[in-house]
Amino acid sequence: MDKDRPDEMVVLLVQSILCGYRLIDTAYSYGTEKMVGTALKLLFDAGIPRDAIFVQTKYYPVMPYSGKSVRKQFEESMENLGLDYLDAYLIHQPVPRYSELEYTERNISVWKEMERLVEEGKVRHIGVSNFLERHILQIAENCSIAPEINQLEINPQFQQRGLAEFCKKRGISVQSWGPLTVTEDKVKTVLQMIADKYGVSWVQVALKWNIQSGNIPVCFSKNIRHLAENMALDFELSDKDMEAVRLCNTADAHRKTWWYPRQQMY
Repeated sequence: MDKDRPDEMVVLLVQSILCGYRLIDTAYSYGTEKMVGTALKLLFDAGIPRDAIFVQTKYYPVMPYSGKSVRKQFEESMENLGLDYLDAYLIHQPVPRYSELEYTERNISVWKEMERLVEEGKVRHIGVSNFLERHILQIAENCSIAPEINQLEINPQFQQRGLAEFCKKRGISVQSWGPLTVTEDKVKTVLQMIADKYGVSWVQVALKWNIQSGNIPVCFSKNIRHLAENMALDFELSDKDMEAVRLCNTADAHRKTWWYPRQQMY
């Protein structure tokens, strides 16, 4: 979401809800919460009920990184969004910069403060983002509420099948960010061949594969036509086509963002 073009983004957010979308995903670090809040007010004023929209944002681990920083940031996010409660609140990443030796204790401290927000009725669900198995277990083994959501980069060329299956076995919903991040021509070729069979686009095939894999794709477009197209998924991929997409997986194809190589070490 382009925070430098707020009016355009507010319009797109409103259009997306009117188009049928019901999950709005943002984060403190994105700098877009105020835009989301403006769009939500327009929607609520137009008669859209609050419980018809699932709104989630993310706690960004800041220094000093501890449970004490959660409340302040949460209250700022709520003011930005103009809401009385959040549907979901996530920890944005497991191993923030410069906390490699203490991240476990800090994650637990943050999580316990998030549990208090649930107890107070200010948050309905709490979860994580970009967490590996060990990061999830470190929380689950030391806290009262287990993570309910893990938002991961999942797309046809980076599927994270083992991690996604681990989450599902523990009752953790898997949201997939970057579901359309397909950079390899050979993967796009496979998706396009499947798309031609169903009379749809390769983008729709990528999204449908994600959904049929049991994930909740979180996608974004600056084009209302594309937003509508992303919702037009009234077809079913065959087992053969699902397998063809599964074979597109390449473990090293994820975005080279800093936390992936760093978190592998801790």
